[in-house]
Amino acid sequence: MTTDRTHKLWDWLTFIALAMIVYHVLVLWYRWLRPDPEFLDFSTGIAELLAIASLLGLQTERGRQIILRVDDSRALARLLNNPRRICATAWLAVGVFALLVYVGSPQAAQLFRRQGVTALESGGYSTAIRHFQQALSLAPRNARTHYNIASAYEALHDYEQAIAEYQISLEIDDGFWPAYNNLGRLHVRSQDDPDAALATLLAGQRRADNPLGQAVIGKNIAWAYLEKGLPRASLAALEEVTENLRTLQGQGVSVEIYLAEMHQVEAQAHEALEKPTDARRAWQDSLGYALAVAESESCAAGVSHLPPDCLDAFRWVAEARERLAEETGDP
Repeated sequence: MTTDRTHKLWDWLTFIALAMIVYHVLVLWYRWLRPDPEFLDFSTGIAELLAIASLLGLQTERGRQIILRVDDSRALARLLNNPRRICATAWLAVGVFALLVYVGSPQAAQLFRRQGVTALESGGYSTAIRHFQQALSLAPRNARTHYNIASAYEALHDYEQAIAEYQISLEIDDGFWPAYNNLGRLHVRSQDDPDAALATLLAGQRRADNPLGQAVIGKNIAWAYLEKGLPRASLAALEEVTENLRTLQGQGVSVEIYLAEMHQVEAQAHEALEKPTDARRAWQDSLGYALAVAESESCAAGVSHLPPDCLDAFRWVAEARERLAEETGDP
């Protein structure tokens, strides 16, 4: 009687343990290799089929006999004849596996995030999105990863998805100023909503804890004021930006790309105030800083994937030259 109870207990505990392990292996496969929302349903179905196969295989009398033959060679007979030991061993195996999943998932998420950042910096935006999705499937509450995937969507001009991801990043970490900056910029660029941009950027400026963050956000605040038709407010905002960027430049920080864009906003504000001399000077300054970036080694023609700063610099060089040519015909 005791042996029959042991066999029945073995059947059910083995079935439960195998089903759980198979299911979790498939979930890990889904998370690490296939970030496809529809694949989870598929993996669940496969887990059920394998569990049924396990029930019809190892849990049959023939399967038990095979296991018992293994017992003879591995001295497991005592374990299999003791229900408590069977139960403890089965759940210990499940616990160890769950612990490995719990500890390993964040580490794998960081690995995928680093791969995504590398792809993003080299211009492989679709590849970057795939890596970031894999990272988020393992660690969904990571503000930096949501920010990274938003940057990739923005580079692909999928502004709606980018805005959604920046907002999620801020919901997770409301002190992460780069997300405020990029979200505010997109409110102007894609939604033509300078009021929403100003609200977001001013909130981010209060949270920026370094001069570069203050300058970058301040530059976009000036742009938002300009889009609202307030050129004087725009120039006033740029005064502090100029001071911060000059200080950073004196410390050896590469801020040419920010100076190029800042002087572009300054030139447009002077044009709105009908000050052509000041506007021309600002356009020349923007051209000089943009050329410094565009002609740098990182933006060389032989580079397979140009960084976003290079693309911005090329665009600003062309725009500055065109504006200057409109006045004299010779930039």
